[in-house]
Amino acid sequence: KRVWQWKEKYGGTITNQIKRLGASCDWSREHFTLDEQLSQAVIEAFIRLHEKGLIYQGSYMVNWSPSLQTAVSDLEVEYSEESGHLYYIKYRVAGRSDFLTVATTRPETLFGDVALAV
Repeated sequence: KRVWQWKEKYGGTITNQIKRLGASCDWSREHFTLDEQLSQAVIEAFIRLHEKGLIYQGSYMVNWSPSLQTAVSDLEVEYSEESGHLYYIKYRVAGRSDFLTVATTRPETLFGDVALAV
């Protein structure tokens, strides 16, 4: 119910942005993921794939692969213990002269940071 409320309020935002950019899509074929017809097709596809043994349901953590640019499951991750380095990044506190220090093993994430919540 809450997803449908969200869609009603914000659903057209991305579509309108794409239209303003001049995309020439066939908008008559646009669907929302949870539209009844589309949702039923997805469920049917998953059932068929499961029955054929091509997919399974399991409890596992999903990790993001920066090199593959996709999600990979724990089953696809090869674990190895490696020595690492802890980096300390100082973020200036807005409107003040002091800093908030955050420790990370992945300093490359600094460039994606836009805010810290404490």
